[in-house]
Parts: sequence; structure tokens; C-alpha cells
Amino acid sequence: MPDLPVSPPSPRGLDLPGAASEFASLIDERLANGARLLILPARPAGAGPAAIQLWVGSGTAAERPDEHGCAHLLEHMLFKPCALGHGPKSIRARLAKAGVRRAEPALDLAGAIEALGGDINAFTSHDETVVHVTAPAARAAEAAALIAAATLHPTLDPTTLAQEREVVIEEIKQYDDDPGQRVTQAALERVYGTHAYARPVLGLEAEVAGHTATRLRAYHRRAYAGERLTLVAVGAVDVAALRKVARATVGALPAAPARRPTGEPAPRPGVTVKRAEVQEAYVLLAWPAPAAGAADAAAIDAAAVVLGNGESSRLVAETRRKEQVVSDIQAHCDTLRLGGSLLVSARTTAAQAAAAVTAVLTQVRRLAAASVSPEELARAKAILESDLVYRRETVQGQAHALGACATIFGDLAREREYYAALAALTPEAVRSACARWLDPAHACVSLELPRAEVDVAKARSVKTAVDAALKPAEGPRRGGPAPKRAPDGIDTLTLPNGLRLLARVEPAVPVAAGWLIWPGGQRRESAALAGSNSVAAALLTRGNARTGGEALSRAIDGMAAGLDGFAGRNSLGLHFECLARHFPAVLGHALDCTITPTFAADELDEERRVALQDLAAEVDDPGQVASRGLHKLLYGEHPFSRPVRGTPEGLRALTPAKLKALWRRDYPIGQAVLALAGDVDVAAAAAQVEAALREAGLWDRMPEGPGKAKPVQAPRGPREREIFQDREQAHIALGWPGIAVGDEREPALDVLSAVLGGQTGRLFTALREVQGLVYEVSMSSVEGVDAGHVAIHASTSQDKLPKALAAIAAEVERAVREPPSPAEVARAQAWLVGQFELGQQRRSRMASLLALSEVYGLPRARAFAYPQRVRAVTAEAVWTLARTLFRPQVAARCVVRAKRRK
Repeated sequence: MPDLPVSPPSPRGLDLPGAASEFASLIDERLANGARLLILPARPAGAGPAAIQLWVGSGTAAERPDEHGCAHLLEHMLFKPCALGHGPKSIRARLAKAGVRRAEPALDLAGAIEALGGDINAFTSHDETVVHVTAPAARAAEAAALIAAATLHPTLDPTTLAQEREVVIEEIKQYDDDPGQRVTQAALERVYGTHAYARPVLGLEAEVAGHTATRLRAYHRRAYAGERLTLVAVGAVDVAALRKVARATVGALPAAPARRPTGEPAPRPGVTVKRAEVQEAYVLLAWPAPAAGAADAAAIDAAAVVLGNGESSRLVAETRRKEQVVSDIQAHCDTLRLGGSLLVSARTTAAQAAAAVTAVLTQVRRLAAASVSPEELARAKAILESDLVYRRETVQGQAHALGACATIFGDLAREREYYAALAALTPEAVRSACARWLDPAHACVSLELPRAEVDVAKARSVKTAVDAALKPAEGPRRGGPAPKRAPDGIDTLTLPNGLRLLARVEPAVPVAAGWLIWPGGQRRESAALAGSNSVAAALLTRGNARTGGEALSRAIDGMAAGLDGFAGRNSLGLHFECLARHFPAVLGHALDCTITPTFAADELDEERRVALQDLAAEVDDPGQVASRGLHKLLYGEHPFSRPVRGTPEGLRALTPAKLKALWRRDYPIGQAVLALAGDVDVAAAAAQVEAALREAGLWDRMPEGPGKAKPVQAPRGPREREIFQDREQAHIALGWPGIAVGDEREPALDVLSAVLGGQTGRLFTALREVQGLVYEVSMSSVEGVDAGHVAIHASTSQDKLPKALAAIAAEVERAVREPPSPAEVARAQAWLVGQFELGQQRRSRMASLLALSEVYGLPRARAFAYPQRVRAVTAEAVWTLARTLFRPQVAARCVVRAKRRK
């Protein structure tokens, strides 16, 4: 359920001191045509980011039989150039009435929002379509006017529509290549029967190919009108200006009543089994669940958390760790207006597919047969309630909550009713709801099995076994030194053993975050132990001298916190995030994990099993296969050529003793950086760290230095590779050696990546917008301590592969041949600065910037001065960098495609 982070009281059990102090009262108005305007203004006006969202209460479920896929295709078309026209009834005139004047002949929505320093995207679901923007608060009214102009008055040019149909068809093919998506869709078709919720939001390829501009206009006129529209704005916005925009644009449309959904889902329980070109078995179990706002919604949400959310959930603890019949498993609820679904997704081996389903059903039956424990229910409540706090961190989170609640219910008070029901839940209430909703006889099950391992007869036997498992079970069943404040406002402290502590205090929201990080990571790994850093990082939270892995998971989940290990190319460590009141406890657990990790043999065996299956499963993702091939071409024998997760040989060679030796040698606590951000007491945190280090005898022990990393040597020989996979799409990965961490050209590289690979970049425009060759194309860069690279990724239909490669080559050659235009540079700069400022809302992002700057030996000001550094980039600097990077003699290319048919 979405939360409503405004003036009403918080749910019982959540202490939110001062959480809404920076916001004024919610403004809730009906416009003349019935559309709704929601504004949550902050103080002072004009400061910081704002979120502007237009919610349309019509999605896939509102489509008529000949319109399947129209809602999503129309969402794509909203981003196409919108002719402004001339005259008193033109869009230009509507914008002028709203106080916004535009001179160009056609409005490019994405480019216009990026020029404001904002970011825009949209999504379509079964019940709604939403266009959402984050932008500087001072430009919020202008952004709202631009959204309204393009969204409510799209041009729908037939030529452009023909091109965009190809793009959406590429998106459909991408989903069709994902086995996880396939099993989910097959199960949902059983959950919802003939109801519109059973249809894929994207539509089918044959349906989308036949849509015309006339059909889209008819759908648009019906769906985008009157009470079906809600404009939401959150942030330090100009309320009067937004009112003026709303009345001149959204309020000027014809009146129309809110859509009245009809019909109810009619489930068709049963089992679907298919053989496919996959490496693992993909399993999806689904049950019909309560609709949004229904009486049992909170109870089933809580049951889903107990069942499969987090490391201490029942499914993870029992089916993955104890029985070891799955390599990955999770559960969640998907709540829609007329009905929801509880889904359990898992990956396993072909031989264990039926056993995995049986194991899941055992845990589901437990929920209906016996009450959950008070500890389990408290953890579920904390996780579900924590959204109230975490959503307060960002304006876009608050805007989404308001828009969702208004669109789904029409009554904002319904949100408070949900949280009141959640707070009042008892273990018996959860059990009773599960007995009503989660009967195995009502389950909708879908499996995909590896064709290479499972013949038709075996597939039938799996289905027979699953059918038998769904039948009622037998037996009875019940319904030191003080930190110092630096001139930049950062509290700093270096302890006697070398550990560096940094903190940025931000008490506005009761959230705290931290990064405990070391230099190292993959760059130090030998080929013989490839994956050792990834495994070590994963096992940090799976047991230490004070707390076992399961107990730690329960403790962290029970606080609605996060504590996770990570390992990258250049660093390794832990990051955590929690409510401020839980910070001392979470920090204590983080210190225990890194000071006395146990690397237990059984935990290593389980992590290795999952890692090996993950590596095998990546073969099912041709994009990953292409990236792997590219990295090998770029880095040769350097560790960066291998997956961070490791290799099968390296993972099998690991032992607890080897991991302990690695940790002692490469990751002594004195070489770490602890960076904190948020509502923290820095002095108390420093004292807690000191006490932990003294207890471990590490207070004044200086660490030994780890071994040196292997230098990067450019590989010799062929720089092109083709990998053959029988898929709908071919995947392209092009790359060039890049720059290292700390290189002063990083901002210029970011601008170059945005000019070429952004949503309005050259690659996107040429390959998707103009030629309709791809659904996705992107440019990215990775900066490592030893070396980096830049890469271009794209996916396209097999028959379009030569044209796509030629189009990419043409844009790369153009980047070398001529500098970007001032407008391209300005748009890229505005977008990059906007993204940086949006990220700064999260305390975890602040902590990561502090930690990474310190661990890489870079000035702190360099990271936080990113906007100034980006704005200083010139077109000449971008051009110079492009000519330096895009040299044909160092280029590499890996293509994953189907074999050419004779």
C-alpha cells in the first residue's frame, strides 16, 4: 500500500518527531471539470527539488477489445514532439495562458524538462498511467505546464507512431526473452481469468502492430479527461503559479466522471508447465489476494513479508538455506483496484522443480494452520510501516503516495485506515486471513523447465507431481578522541589504529545511513580464487562471534533496517540504513560483522551454491553474456575481465580458512573508512566504535598493508567476438578503454555519456526515435582505480542487427568528427546536475559519497562540488575526450546473436 506522508497522525508505534515540519498543509482542490489538484508545499518556497506528477486513472484495464496495448503505446507517444501551433486555441496559446511561453514549433517534452534541470519518465499499469517529473522547485510550475501540454494534447503523428510501434515491439520481445516474466504472466493469466488484469500491460506484438493514430486518439479522449486526472506537486513550489497552470491546462479539458471499473477477476487455478531454452527451472506460484483497501489487505501484506521478504523470512530460511531446493526465492503482494495477487517466485534446478513447489506449499500451509510468532508479526509491521519514514526522504516518494491513493481510492483517508488496520493486526488475524485466501487448491502455478534436461515425458511427470502437491494436506488443519567539525560541515575523526570516521549530520528526517568500506575488491583477486571478495562480503552478515546469521537477519529485519555486504571492482564493505532510533543497534551489528566474521562452512556452501546457480542463470540473459564478452576483450587477464561474482573454478576453490586469511590480510579494520549521514549523534557513534575496538584489542593496532593489485595490460589479438544464442533479439556491447577513478575528466565523460546515451541523446534519437531499430540503447562508463572503460549497449531484432551496428558506428564517428552543440551540452549538464541533487535527498547517497571520496584519496569537496564541475565542462573538452576515447585501434565489440540461417 502507498503511504500518505502529510499532516494526519502517524500509525501507532512510529515516532516521527518533526517529520513534516518543513511542509505546510496539504492543498486538495477540485478543478472546474472535476480533475483534482494536490499540492504539498514546503518551506522556503523555491528551494530544493520538487516532484510533479500527472496521474491518469485509466490503464490497461480501461482498454476495449480492439485497444489492447493502447494505454502503454500512448504513454510512449506522449514523449514525441508535440506541435505547438498558432492561434487562440493552439497549445502555444494554452501554455501562454498558464504563464509559460515557448518559441519552438514543436515541444520535445523530455528535452524541455532536462533543460530545466529535471528528470522525467512515465509508467503504465493496469489501473493508471503516470507521468512523473522531478525538477528544481523554482521551475515546478513551468514543468507542470509542459507535462500537461504534451500529455493532454499529443500530436500522434502517423509516421512517428509507425516508428514507435517498432520500439514497443522491441520492448515486448525483450520481455518475451525473460523467463521470469514469462512464468509470471502465465500465472497471472490463471489468477485473473478473462478479466483485463490477465492481459500484459504492453499488449501483444500483433495487437500493437495494428494500432493507428485514430484508435489512440479515441482512447486518449475517453481516458484523459475530467475526474480521471490528478495533478500532484510536492516541494517548495509556488502554489499560486501551480494553481494557474492547473486551471489553464488540466482544468480546461472536458468534464468526465471517474472510470467505474466493472467485472471481477475469475481465477482459474491450476498448473502450467513449459519447456524452454533456459539453464535453470523458473517457478511462480500465485494466489488471488484482496483488492486495494479490502478488509484483509493488511493481513495478507504482513503474511507475504513473513513468508518471503528478507533473509530471515520462512521461505529463505527453510527452502533455500535448510532444504536447499531453490537458489533464489521471494514473495510479495501486487495490489490492484479490483483484486490483488500474492506471488512466490523461485529459481531451482530441473531435478528439484517439483520439490521446490512442495516446499513452498508447506510454508504456505503453515501460515494458515498456526499463528505467526509475535516477533515475525512485529518485523512485518516494521517493514510495512517503515515506508512512512523512508518515503519522507524524497519529494517524489511523497508525491507518488498522494497520487496513488487519490487515483485508487479517491479518498485520502483510506490510507490512514490501512495503517490503522496494520497496527491492530494480531497473529491470529493473520492466520485467519491466510486460511481464507491462501488455500493451495486455489494456487495458480507456472513453471519453465530447461529443454536440454527435460523431455516431454519428464515435464508431464513434474506437472503430475505439482498437481498432487496442491491437493489438501493430510492431518488436522486450523482455519576516544572527539570528532572535529571541518569547515565543510563534516565531522571527522581518525582513530589510533587508522580507522577514519566521517559524518554529515542531517536531522530533518529520522533516518540514518552508513558505509563501512575498504579499498580492495575484485582488483586484488587472483584467478584461482575469483569470487572470493564477493563471497566474503556476502558472508559478513551471515554470522560473527557474537550473533549467528539467522539471528542477525531477524534482528535487522525486525527494525525495518538494511545491512548488506557489497564487493565491487575497487572496494568492499558494508552499508546500512535504518530509522534513527535503531542506529546504535545497527551500527553495533555492522562492527561485529567486520571485526569477527566467522565465514562458517555451511554458510560458505550455501553462498557458493547460490553463486554458481546465479552464474549459470546469467547465460539466460543475452545482455549479460554480451557484457561478459566485452570485458574479456577489454581487460584480458586482469581481474576486471571476470564477473565480480567470480568463476565456477574460483568459487569451488574457496574454503573458510582461505576467506579468513583473505580478511586478515586485505581488510584490517584500521584501513577502513566509516562514513555516516543523517540523524546521528556523532560523538556517541565515535564512543561506540571505540568501545568495540577496545573490546577486540584493535584500538591502537596499526594494520599491515595488503598486496599490490595486478596492473592492466591491454590484450592483444582479435578485438571482436560473436556468441550465438537462439533469441528473439541480438545484443550488442561495444567498448573502449576509459579513465581511472579521480581523473579530472570525469565530468566531461558524464556529459559525453549524456549527449550520446541519454533519453534525448544521439544514440536514443537515431536508433529508436528516428529509425525504430531498438527499444533500449545506452552508453555507460566504469571508472576503476587501475583502469576504466566506456561501453555502448543495445538490443535489436536479429534482422535489424547490421543496421543497428551501422547506426551506432555513425554516431560514434560523428562524436569524433564534430563537437556537441551548445544546446546538447547545456541539456546534458542540466540533467546531470538535477540527478545529483535528487540523489542527495537520500542519506545513504550522502554516506556513500563521503566514504568513496575518502577511501580513494579524493578531496571531499570534489564529490559535493559535482554540479559546479559539470557546469564548467565545455563542448571543446567533451570533443577532445571523445577523440581520445573512441580510437578504432583500441575498440572492442561483442555481439550475441542467432546463427545465420542458410
